[in-house]
Amino acid sequence: MPNTPESGKPTLQEVQARLHEVARALRGPGSLKPEVHLALAELLDELSATLKAPNAPPPEVAHLAESATHLAQSLHDRHEKGLLEQARDRLAGTVFQAEAHAPTAVGLARRLLEALANIGI
Repeated sequence: MPNTPESGKPTLQEVQARLHEVARALRGPGSLKPEVHLALAELLDELSATLKAPNAPPPEVAHLAESATHLAQSLHDRHEKGLLEQARDRLAGTVFQAEAHAPTAVGLARRLLEALANIGI
């Protein structure tokens, strides 16, 4: 992902900053089920490490990070079920696109999606 905005898309630095902001918020007390919290924390950690890699990640990985961050924020803010489902679907849509570029993160994203399905989201 380039460092300059392209048609309203956030820069890599903006995605990283938001990822850190949401991860910090999730460290506090919350109402997430432990399996969802763990899966989400592992995914955010992996995406953070991937985005910090020396070579700029492909746009698909940055988009996966952005989608995961949006879902994490929605879960943290306890949005209504319809908004959570939209955020979940957005993450699910980015998984396929990023699979070849970040297989570990994609595996963690799938685990998160499964944990959400287990609690009815």
